[in-house]
Amino acid sequence: MARQFTWSRYGGYEVSTKGDKRFSAFNAILLNGWSIENTYQVEIKGYRSWREGKGKPPLDPTMTREKLWEAYLDLWRCWAGDHPELMIELRDRAMATGKTILSDCFASSDINQARALATILNELFVSDEGQSSLV
Repeated sequence: MARQFTWSRYGGYEVSTKGDKRFSAFNAILLNGWSIENTYQVEIKGYRSWREGKGKPPLDPTMTREKLWEAYLDLWRCWAGDHPELMIELRDRAMATGKTILSDCFASSDINQARALATILNELFVSDEGQSSLV
């Protein structure tokens, strides 16, 4: 039986530039050629660059935290759909640690790559009953 994936700042399989860099929002490149980080800061939050928007609220005052989270998660879903082999590898590597926790030591909020990737792993590989739905 597969356990549900969760996230934390520390203590799991690290999915940042300090860990498995392939799963960092700076290194995860979408088909448009932009990183998830740049796309999120520019296209979602409305800034001119990722540096300008990092750690700041969106420029659009109607953009709620829930909307931000859903938009960020959708970017990761697009990336994951284009990289199914990496999602399988991430699942296997996280489970090989004896845990099903993904961590992002740089996360300053709950809108982060560890949470997004854990959510997607659950969508892909864990059924509603908590059992593995894909091999």
